[in-house]
Amino acid sequence: MTEEERTVNAERAEVTSEAQVEVPVESVPEAPKKKGMSSGLKRLITGVLLAGVMLVFLLVLRPICIHSFDVLAMFFVVAGGLEMRKALKTGGYNVMLAPQIVFFVVVYPLFLLLGTDGILIALAVSATVALAIFTFKHTYSLTDLGMSIFEIVYPSVFVAMIMAVNWYAGDLLALFILIAVPLASDAFAYFVGSKLGKHKLCPEISPKKSVEGLYGGIFGAILMGCIIMLLFDVFHLFDGVNNIKLPALSDHIGVSIALYSVLSVLVMLSGMVGDLVASWIKRKVGIKDYGKVFPGHGGVMDRMDSVIFSMPVVYVFFTIYNLVQNGGVVERISIITEILGA
Repeated sequence: MTEEERTVNAERAEVTSEAQVEVPVESVPEAPKKKGMSSGLKRLITGVLLAGVMLVFLLVLRPICIHSFDVLAMFFVVAGGLEMRKALKTGGYNVMLAPQIVFFVVVYPLFLLLGTDGILIALAVSATVALAIFTFKHTYSLTDLGMSIFEIVYPSVFVAMIMAVNWYAGDLLALFILIAVPLASDAFAYFVGSKLGKHKLCPEISPKKSVEGLYGGIFGAILMGCIIMLLFDVFHLFDGVNNIKLPALSDHIGVSIALYSVLSVLVMLSGMVGDLVASWIKRKVGIKDYGKVFPGHGGVMDRMDSVIFSMPVVYVFFTIYNLVQNGGVVERISIITEILGA
């Protein structure tokens, strides 16, 4: 091989080695990622759609047939109960399915027959089924038994009480407070807390909640309560609408402001506790959300956690209100006095 051939071969080898040099990874342009809908936008759209559905049921379907809102309530009873069951199973609890199914099947017929007592009887029947299974099928621990009854009480029994509110305790007015006040308080709590929040409220349960957010939530609740007061007690927008027994709380503006403000704050505080309870259960079982029914919001339990705890408060408030209006409180106090005196 001549000197000239050696030189040519060397040049070819150099060119080949340069061609085999790896291009740095960072120099390779990445394929553009498809931009999907942001979580915030999903949450906003879902929230608007949910509000629209609620308004349709409240203002369009309920006046035509009061049972229509019960259908919506039963959807939340079943969906929320199944989400809690899934969460508990994820946490390692061997919860029973049969008692929960029994509750889903019997609660509405019993409610129609017996009113609010029917919900409690449905719970008793379901608990009896759970105890029977625990006794004769030795695959469940006492903890499993307790959790099987717990998943019926929370959230299903709590949510079922919205049917009692719909029929007996405040009807449309109470439903507006039950749905609108938690939404307003949550929005104000989030806005104030994100802008001004410095003092943590319950950092071990919900690190993002702050004392300042709590004050914002109280303000938002009272504000929404006053708006509802204007609709019902001042402008009387729903007078004469079908299936409404309580068109207003009072004819006196001062009394109305006091009643709506107190009730709104009670709903807000109970809703905050409900939010913390749901969050703590999620932490204990190791999940982020209860479900994926509502994009951007999670499941039924994630969306209704604050409303669930507010239902007993609203029911008790309007039950006492009805007793006072009908003179039943004095009668009951006299009966209790006679019993104690005897």
